[in-house]
Amino acid sequence: MIKKITNQFLNPYLGLSASNWFRLIINNKGVDFSRVPLALFVTAGLFLMAPFRLAGAIGRRSAINSANLSEPPIFIIGHWRSGTTHLHYLMSASGRFGGIYQIDAVYPFFSLWIRNKRSLLNSLLAKLSFTRRMDNVTFDVDSPAEEEFSIANASPYSFFHGRVFRKHYREYFKKFALLEGLSEEERAQWERIYNDVMLQSSICSEGKRLLLKNPYNTSRMKALLSMYPEAKFVYIYRNPYDVYASTINLHKKADCFALQEVSQETMQENVLLDYKSIHDRFYEEIEQVPQGVCSCIKYEDLVEKPLEEMSRVYREIGLDGFETDSKGMIEYLESVKGYTKNSFRLGDDERRNIEKEWGKYFRLMGYETKQEPT
Repeated sequence: MIKKITNQFLNPYLGLSASNWFRLIINNKGVDFSRVPLALFVTAGLFLMAPFRLAGAIGRRSAINSANLSEPPIFIIGHWRSGTTHLHYLMSASGRFGGIYQIDAVYPFFSLWIRNKRSLLNSLLAKLSFTRRMDNVTFDVDSPAEEEFSIANASPYSFFHGRVFRKHYREYFKKFALLEGLSEEERAQWERIYNDVMLQSSICSEGKRLLLKNPYNTSRMKALLSMYPEAKFVYIYRNPYDVYASTINLHKKADCFALQEVSQETMQENVLLDYKSIHDRFYEEIEQVPQGVCSCIKYEDLVEKPLEEMSRVYREIGLDGFETDSKGMIEYLESVKGYTKNSFRLGDDERRNIEKEWGKYFRLMGYETKQEPT
């Protein structure tokens, strides 16, 4: 019962500012009637969190303005459910890198205050642990997280809002995953908010080099390189059959946070189209980046021979210190030995649709389809 209650406070929207919340409600033409109780819960939570948010905001802007990145960031990219979290946890286990953590992602406006080790709130939060709904991965407030949640909480300029306001999913995807159709002001605001999140992450990480995982960035390499010219990328990919099944499960599990409903058919269409759009953009952009900027890794190879693959990734992006870093990686791998991945069964129609829509990606990634296209 306690875990169920505490999980409610992982609702990503509890870290929103009230102005951002009401702007999202208005811009997305409200919430579905069945989701009114959830919207009221979020609204009540925002008012309860307001004093903490205001207290935390004091000094936040000046802290960000005086911060800088000690070294170019490293971005882990790849479509949702391709193994990005496993790769992120594995590399983070070295202790060498900084990043954004769960508490910073969900509550960006007062995470600097919460991170005061002497505060009672910090002591209480440190005792909590949670389980991700889509894959049963356990985490705590200091586990690595995605910066997209912070961007969403700080602004309306995030594709994540499309996962909550699902009737506007395609619009958010086009603007904030592909960065198409943005006005000059929206693009400038997106870049400013993103950089704020990066600088705050650097502060919370005590200046360590940032290692960030964000599937949304798979189609934004060019944009990120324009902001951080010396950035590095590690791209992970996985058998498309598994990615499709697991992504559908992700959408279903995330429904508990959605404020608008869509049909199962629309959900499946979105998954098929998103995968194509993201990978078309990725393959277009990776051809334009110099050698040594991005290393690609196959999920199945990472699972089978993790240290060998990580050693190769380090070499390809010009990162030294693998021998030292691998000690933490070995400890992490030992800790997850008992983890069992979810298993999903695809129907014949689903399999045919995947092969029809994603056939070329099977070939580009080196996977075989059950039925080769004619």
